[in-house]
Amino acid sequence: MRRAPWLSLSLAAAGLLGCSSGPAPIAYENRTFYEYGFGAGVDPAAFEKAYPPLDLAQKDPLPEYMGVSILGGAVRISRPKNWIIRTAGNQPEQRYIQYVSRNQYLVAIWERPDFTSDLWRDVLARYEESTKKAGAEIVGGPIPMATGNAQGRAYVVRRPIPAAKGAFINGIREYVIRGSRKIILVQIVHPDGELPNLSDELMRVVTTLQVD
Repeated sequence: MRRAPWLSLSLAAAGLLGCSSGPAPIAYENRTFYEYGFGAGVDPAAFEKAYPPLDLAQKDPLPEYMGVSILGGAVRISRPKNWIIRTAGNQPEQRYIQYVSRNQYLVAIWERPDFTSDLWRDVLARYEESTKKAGAEIVGGPIPMATGNAQGRAYVVRRPIPAAKGAFINGIREYVIRGSRKIILVQIVHPDGELPNLSDELMRVVTTLQVD
């Protein structure tokens, strides 16, 4: 059974905690964040393909970016070249991909089951209902925003993350983005529970994103 988006991200975020000054010895025992990439025999090309029009050479302070096509070709992003695919799935209508950055944040992109013929208010109502059912609190949004070729709504969500000494709360930026044929959810998680403004590095990812 496919893990719910918020739970996958919660587990990933839990693996990020406590490593802002470099990995503590226990980090090497926690494979959530430090085990970069897929296991042997899994081909990343099954989940993303090169899309050169969104490539960008390094120019300080920005890193080098590579354009990729994901979610069965329905979405294209310009991502930092040093991102690593943490996990992904290609089940029709449930495709997703999660990236992890060595700058200590995680980005996940999920295919939503909504129809683009649905009214915005209905799409957002379903998203908000599912978010609340997962035990999360929406503390900001929806705020209109735009990507490379699509319209979206931005949210700030506080999600409880299980921990040994009791759950803690993590702030996540979430974007419901609507293309002409597909609706997706983008989630950005930082490891310390804080919610900094989007860095220039991440701003390019969001503003150049294209959705069919």
